[in-house]
Amino acid sequence: MKKTILTLLTATALGVTALAPAALTTASPVAAAETAARQGTVRITAAAGAQVYSDTNFTQPIKGKVLPKNSVWRSFTAFGFDNSPAGVGYDLGGHQYVKAGDIETVTSYTPVKGVFTVNVQNHPTWATVLYNKNLKPIRSLPAQSKWTAYGMYQIYGQGGRYVDQYYDLGNQQYVKYSSFATQDLKSGLYNGSFAGSIIR
Repeated sequence: MKKTILTLLTATALGVTALAPAALTTASPVAAAETAARQGTVRITAAAGAQVYSDTNFTQPIKGKVLPKNSVWRSFTAFGFDNSPAGVGYDLGGHQYVKAGDIETVTSYTPVKGVFTVNVQNHPTWATVLYNKNLKPIRSLPAQSKWTAYGMYQIYGQGGRYVDQYYDLGNQQYVKYSSFATQDLKSGLYNGSFAGSIIR
């Protein structure tokens, strides 16, 4: 499958920061947050296009505003989780909202606060790669080293399935957390662990 890499969304301008082990004493592990507010890009997949609404309950369609199939748009927030009666949607900015059923996610960025520890799956003594915003290798990060993480960046493939997941270490530097062969999160190959929390 051909994978398109997009330039990463700008995150924080802070530099990469190494932490002492004591910094983990108050951290708690979290999984990728499907309920968090996210920035990113979405592609319209509905055959008839995606109707744009002026409200998050999808009761007020904007007349004449239908986004064409295969067009790509920047999104600012995913909303409507936790069994919302209106369903899940995406905020495209300017009080314009689309239903999740009409789109697929291309990329997403979720702010986090925590620590990434380099620990390559099945190879605990291996280093892993640090990337720039274009996902070009910069240098290696030593095994078991710990780094402050400011965001979680995900790239999706065809059908909206996970492809790669990265953590933002600041100053437009990223470490690959995992790669997924299928939509099943158990298919992931991991380069480390994250302890911290989602910033909502």
